[in-house]
Amino acid sequence: MSTIAPPRPNRAERLLIPATFITNLGNGIQLTAASYLVFTEANTMLAVSWLMIAVTIPQVALSLFFGKLADRFDRRTLAMVSDLASAAAAIGLPVWLALGGNPSTVSYVASFVLSISAALFFPASNALIKERIPESRLAQFNGNAEIAIQGGTLASAALGGWVIVWVGTTSLFYFNAITFLVSAALLFFIGRRPAGEGAGTPETVAKAAAAAAARLTGSRPPLARLAVLYIIGNIVIIVGNSIMLVLVIEGFKSNAGYLGIVDALFGIGALFAAWAFKKISSKATVLKTALIGYLAFAVLLSLESVHLYAMMAVIPFAAIAFCVARISARTALMSAAPEEKTGFVFGATNAFGLAAGTTAVVLISLLVDSTNVKNGFYALSALVVVIATITVISLSKHDREVAAAAAAAEESEAVAGAAEVAEPAAEVTERAAEARESVPAKV
Repeated sequence: MSTIAPPRPNRAERLLIPATFITNLGNGIQLTAASYLVFTEANTMLAVSWLMIAVTIPQVALSLFFGKLADRFDRRTLAMVSDLASAAAAIGLPVWLALGGNPSTVSYVASFVLSISAALFFPASNALIKERIPESRLAQFNGNAEIAIQGGTLASAALGGWVIVWVGTTSLFYFNAITFLVSAALLFFIGRRPAGEGAGTPETVAKAAAAAAARLTGSRPPLARLAVLYIIGNIVIIVGNSIMLVLVIEGFKSNAGYLGIVDALFGIGALFAAWAFKKISSKATVLKTALIGYLAFAVLLSLESVHLYAMMAVIPFAAIAFCVARISARTALMSAAPEEKTGFVFGATNAFGLAAGTTAVVLISLLVDSTNVKNGFYALSALVVVIATITVISLSKHDREVAAAAAAAEESEAVAGAAEVAEPAAEVTERAAEARESVPAKV
């Protein structure tokens, strides 16, 4: 029995994956270098916190607007503009320092500009993915993209500190500018979208049929709930990075060197996420895969608070579980989002995700300060379990309702079709009876 091989990666996919790696490498190095510069200048943790706020605010404020922009203009061009603006901001930072600018001020300004650029890049790049990657390749692409994201982040964490020691922060900023220029070049070589691309293809026909079925049943894609499933990841990343520092330094009374080890172990686990996603998703739906991943992550997250060595033992598996859930949630959201609104969907998701993560980190920080850091881990685990379970149950119920409505619609069409066929037959029978009546009976 022969099986149909999945489509091979197209040029857009082959170029977008390295662009994703390079962008995350540059962003991670930029944040590391800017944080180091601010901390050494002000010598306070509060100064670094203000830098994080400067990075977050533009994305919360502008993601919705930039998402709409990505649906009105060419997505590839907008992503390239974002990369070029980021390169200019990265180069501007060391130039300003060379001209005698205050290190703290220039770090805040450059990080603020880079955050604005990132607020444009996120919806534009995700809309570009939806536009250029075939539906049948989305899950595979998102798995590879997650590897690229985590690989870039891991490499930036590993390289950033050593490069600062060897050559100082200035070289890092120039290197970061180069990464953005390389990313822009890769986007350029993707090429313009051919006119009428996708028209009449099987996937386009299938999407049109699905949209028609949705209109027939009066249902809409549950984008808000799918976005909530994806936003769980934002909450975990923002809160987890904050309480992990407190747990290692204060809870376990260890030095900051262990933070690098923990980050590296998480990154190593994340590199296996795409493989794990393929294994799990082949036996379960995307929604169930997301739920399994989030629940497993919540359990492992609670175990991390037991002991430093327990954390180091389980964190690679926690990374696998988290990234599997993240890939599943992103695939579900991207598949459901209409292509003409993908920019807005991901822009809104980014804005609300960062806002939700910021709110959660404030509340959990208050809990940690009033009790102990382990309760922060338990609270985050409980939050993940509750949100993921309620959201997936709601989405499963929606799917069942849509399936039932579609079945009822098909049944109604079948009944209507049978009635149309039966009506002419009845007319023929009636005419035959009239004919018999007009002919005298034989005696």
